[in-house]
Amino acid sequence: MDKKNYIIEVAKSLIGKFGFKKTTMEDIAKAARMGKATLYYYFSSKDDIFREIIEKEGNRFRKKLLEALEGAKTAKEKLLRYSFTRFHFLKEVRLYYKTIKDELYSHLDFIERERKKFDKFDLEILEKILEEGVEKGEFNIKNPKYYAFLLLQAIKGLEIPILTGDALSFENKEINLDEAVSALLNILMHGILRSPQA
Repeated sequence: MDKKNYIIEVAKSLIGKFGFKKTTMEDIAKAARMGKATLYYYFSSKDDIFREIIEKEGNRFRKKLLEALEGAKTAKEKLLRYSFTRFHFLKEVRLYYKTIKDELYSHLDFIERERKKFDKFDLEILEKILEEGVEKGEFNIKNPKYYAFLLLQAIKGLEIPILTGDALSFENKEINLDEAVSALLNILMHGILRSPQA
C-alpha cells in the first residue's frame, strides 16, 4: 500500500473511533508513525483527507452495487441483489459512520456533492432495473423513473437507522438484515392487501 492510501486508512480508522471533530492532523501523523510535515506533503488539511475517504468509499460502494447486478437473470433478482448489497455495505461501514448523527458536516461541501453524485447513480440503476422489469412483463408500472425516485426515497429512509444500528433492532433483539430487506421489498412490490384470488 502506498503512503497516501496508508494515511487514508489510518485516518479512516481514527475518525471511525473518535469522530471527525476530535481527530486532528497530529493524531493522524502519530498513528501513521510519520512526521506532520510528511502528512502535509500528501494532504493540505484534515478536510482534504476526509474528502479522499468519502470519494474512495463512494467508489467502492458503486463498484459493489454494479458487481451485485452481474449475472442476475430477472429485474426482480436485480432489485433484490441491489438492496441486499446496499444494506450490507451500510451495515459493514456503520461503525465508521457511527458519529454521523452526532456531528454536522454541512460545512464540508464535498460531502453534499458526493451525496448528489451517488443519488444520480442510484436513480439511474433503479430506473434501468424497473424499465427492464416492465419490458419483460415482471412489473406493471407506467413511469419507471418516477417509481425509481420513490423507491430510492424509501431505501434512503433506512440509511441512517442502518448506519446507527437502530434499524437492526426490534423488541430488543437483533433482526436478520436479509429477512428485513426481503420483507420490505415484498411490501413494496406486492403491497399488504390480500390478493382477490386468495
